[in-house]
Amino acid sequence: MPSEIVQWGPCCFCGLDMAKTSVDPCRLTVETCNGLWQTWFCHAACFKEQLSDRPELMGMMEPAHF
Repeated sequence: MPSEIVQWGPCCFCGLDMAKTSVDPCRLTVETCNGLWQTWFCHAACFKEQLSDRPELMGMMEPAHF
C-alpha cells in the first residue's frame, strides 16, 4: 500500500500563509467512520476562533496545548 505524503499550505480558515512556529501550522485531520481521512493546516489562532465558547460547555473545547 503506498504511503501518503501530507504537505502543508495556506491556512484552511483564513487562506493566508503560515510561518512555522511552536504552534503553527496546526494540523487538522478529519476521519470518517469508514476510515477515510483528509488533513488541512491552519493557524492556531484561526482554529481557536472557530471553536464553540458556549457557557454550558464549560471550557470543554479549549485546546490543551496552545
